[in-house]
Amino acid sequence: MQQQVKQLNQNVPTIFPIKRLVMTAGDARIGKSTTARLLIELYLESKIKLRAYYTGNRNKLYAYELLLPISKLSLTQGGADQLLIDLQQYSQFQVAITDMPGQSFEQFKNFAEEVLLWDAIASLGYRITFVHPVSYRRDCIEYLQELINYCSDKADYVVTKNLYFDDEFPYYDGSDIQKYIQDAGGEELCLGALWKGAYELVESLNMSYSEAVQNSEIDLLNRSRIFNWMAEFQQQIKNNKRLFNLLGLSSPSSFCSNEQQLDIDF
Repeated sequence: MQQQVKQLNQNVPTIFPIKRLVMTAGDARIGKSTTARLLIELYLESKIKLRAYYTGNRNKLYAYELLLPISKLSLTQGGADQLLIDLQQYSQFQVAITDMPGQSFEQFKNFAEEVLLWDAIASLGYRITFVHPVSYRRDCIEYLQELINYCSDKADYVVTKNLYFDDEFPYYDGSDIQKYIQDAGGEELCLGALWKGAYELVESLNMSYSEAVQNSEIDLLNRSRIFNWMAEFQQQIKNNKRLFNLLGLSSPSSFCSNEQQLDIDF
């Protein structure tokens, strides 16, 4: 993996625009949709004006359809045009989040090149942040490397270490990729290992995470697990100003005190 990451243009300053297009990216079954849903929870709690998209055949954000507008975004011809039309038409939104399917890099390249995506979204006041989960596997790091080599400093990056699979990341920690992320002003985030039974229970009930912690059909122990899992994820972001900015949370209305946590009634 040596000498394969493009050099960062050190002359380009880090600028935090008003709006963010947050895109989950990465290998299949690595935690992209779970991360997207946790971010949606934080955006809703922070009263961020938000629009969400899913790509592919499965809408893994379905549990949030009553809470915010969610649309299908095609990565085929015409999809990029529709995204730009939406971003321009719904100018009141501060963040757009897109949950992309695994192993869709070539589709994304065609999508981006169709409308010169970087310049087009910049003209609308947006900048892309890729949220890329990683595990102990080599292939997910190779996917991240491919994404960075293509996008370089035209986008920002948040690497999510998914602790569900393991708490060691041998192909990421200490790598050129990690150094690039750090030098480029990117950040790292940990996705805690929610107990499998609790996760599958929420999935089976087709509800959002915030609904799950209030739902009496779920026993107290599992509701507590879900609540603590969400709170730990969110607190990492609230405590890190750069993460806050990279994820589009830096509007004045989004700041809240430590006491303003999820309201849970056991």
